Amino acid sequence: MKALELAVPLLLAKSRGATIEIPRSVPNNASEILDRSYLGLAIEGRDFTNYTGSSSAPNRFSVNMFSTFFNITGATTYIRLGGTTTDNFYYDPNQAEAITTVQPELANNERSERRLHAPFTIGKAWLDGLRVLPNVKWDFQIPLARANLSNAVLFCRDSLAAMGDAFNSFEFGNEPDLYNATGPAEGVNDRPDSYGPKDYVQEYNEWTAAIAGNLSLSGPQFQALALSNFAADPWSEETAFNAGLAKEKTKTVSEHYYQSRSGRSLQGTLMNHRETVTQSDRRFKDRIQYMKRAHPDIPFVIGEAAASLGNNSGIPDYDLAASLGTALWTIDWILYTMTLGAKRVNMQLGTRFAFSPWQPIEATIGGRLRPAQTLGSFYGNVFVAELIGREKDLQVAEFGSGDQDVVGYGAYNSGVLSKVALVDLQLWRRSFMTPRPNVTVTLTGLDAQRVRVEKLTGPDGGAQAEEISWAGKQWTAQSEGLPVVVGGGSESVEVRGGSVDVLIQASEALLLSLL
Repeated sequence: MKALELAVPLLLAKSRGATIEIPRSVPNNASEILDRSYLGLAIEGRDFTNYTGSSSAPNRFSVNMFSTFFNITGATTYIRLGGTTTDNFYYDPNQAEAITTVQPELANNERSERRLHAPFTIGKAWLDGLRVLPNVKWDFQIPLARANLSNAVLFCRDSLAAMGDAFNSFEFGNEPDLYNATGPAEGVNDRPDSYGPKDYVQEYNEWTAAIAGNLSLSGPQFQALALSNFAADPWSEETAFNAGLAKEKTKTVSEHYYQSRSGRSLQGTLMNHRETVTQSDRRFKDRIQYMKRAHPDIPFVIGEAAASLGNNSGIPDYDLAASLGTALWTIDWILYTMTLGAKRVNMQLGTRFAFSPWQPIEATIGGRLRPAQTLGSFYGNVFVAELIGREKDLQVAEFGSGDQDVVGYGAYNSGVLSKVALVDLQLWRRSFMTPRPNVTVTLTGLDAQRVRVEKLTGPDGGAQAEEISWAGKQWTAQSEGLPVVVGGGSESVEVRGGSVDVLIQASEALLLSLL
């Protein structure tokens, strides 16, 4: 394991000051009471068995990484299994291999002129991965893009048997708002140019009735929409329900989110609270409010999310998508979505994605062989899990700090403040050749005797996972996904007169627990 590299500036950086006045009771801008399963995960279907292994040979590294979140919160981890690849799956229960690129002849109800974006055939061995992970619930995507209902029914039947009590819902399709857009490389669309929300709703109502009838499912058992990062009018929840989307079949609605794109600025797009708020509000605020007003019994889920989409070069941008800065964005963004009213977020996993919390196996990515490894965003997820914790009736509120780079959030349990998260989003790199800036944050109004301070840190904002630590611990492939102590875990600071001062460096996050 690589030792942590600590930045030692030649000069002492001058500290700025910031003050947060802590509301002792839950403020008006706080979230509703949150489910402790708020932090979920999502797996691209093509990569599923890489993450799980099989019942007889589980991927120990990956299984332990999944279990990290249950070990911290004690709550079930919800996993959305799907994506563009899953949407084009064909299921062959007689195929011996878990997954192949061999395609059968198109069925009569499939469009013969369409070449599949993801030509994978799935065998029963692929479904065995659904039995590997403990303490999870599955939102399992139905392959809609193929337009093969009979095969989808068969796939759902056998997947439901494999999931057993871990089944949560069937998701209907993936990003249907892009079905009439040109597909990758092929230049052939999944649906005609005229395809819109009414067409999706017609398919949704027909397919959910057929699947529910064949599998003897009653009540709302389906996740609808799964709209892309680019969803815009006329694609919305309101349009879908106005078109007659079967409410009695709908358990949740889902949309996707990626804030940046490979090659863009880390400071400008991710380590930028104003940008995070602006984009998230524009993307979700009205849609979530519509659901709460018109269909309050159907939660809104951000079912696939990550820091950034890739680019056409195929070379992952690890600085943007897998650094300490990515982890800090992960904290800021997830906690902010709590205040918007989302039910859950599912952070995306994929073997070839730099933004994935971890890479489960050795794989060639961007022309380079890369080992199984933890990636930077994992540490942001762990931080969020620690803030959620095990206490009941969690509400989260954003606190103003008076400093443009320092973002604060408070966690209230049963109406009482229990934790404060501080994130300094100022990007600092060792290459700047200047002392690392820091801020002394004064918190006032605390009803506690001491606070325990735990730190998410690394030598600079672009540090990769081998140099990042949370509360003095790292999780690595070498440790098979179990935490290893690499430094000091926490510090206890006395509260005097309801006030405490803490020092936070640029490109760092602190979690304060009231004692």
